[in-house]
Amino acid sequence: MPERQLDEWDFSRGSLRSLSSPEIRQFWNGYIARRDAGLIVHGSLYSRWRILADDLVLSLYVANRSVGLFVRGQRGESFATTANRLSAHEPALGRALGAGLRDFPGCCYLGRLPLAVTDPASWPKGYDWLEREEQRYVGVLGDLVLRSPA
Repeated sequence: MPERQLDEWDFSRGSLRSLSSPEIRQFWNGYIARRDAGLIVHGSLYSRWRILADDLVLSLYVANRSVGLFVRGQRGESFATTANRLSAHEPALGRALGAGLRDFPGCCYLGRLPLAVTDPASWPKGYDWLEREEQRYVGVLGDLVLRSPA
């Protein structure tokens, strides 16, 4: 990837500023402290997971220039396995989430908000969006996947 070009996850290459590990931890601590919703667990440095079922996880992520979320299976399950399982709920699930099952390799139903996350002043906007989208995704997934006979 050429220097200064960003990948989809917005992790900088070259001389662009990146979020530090302490900043990422501070971002997640701030987000979790304001929520009233279900338990969020540590997914990775950049992500936190809301486990909805044994085989259904909502992954929330932070990157340098965006926050977002996507649907995945448990740790170790391949994208193909998760996508094949969720395809039983198409096209209704994709329409309800406003995102595609296979639009971005590795992430089912990716949603993202472009945001200058390297500026902590932008974090409240990211928190608001993540909280709203987290609740929306949880509701849709509950209705169309968890409580559906598919």
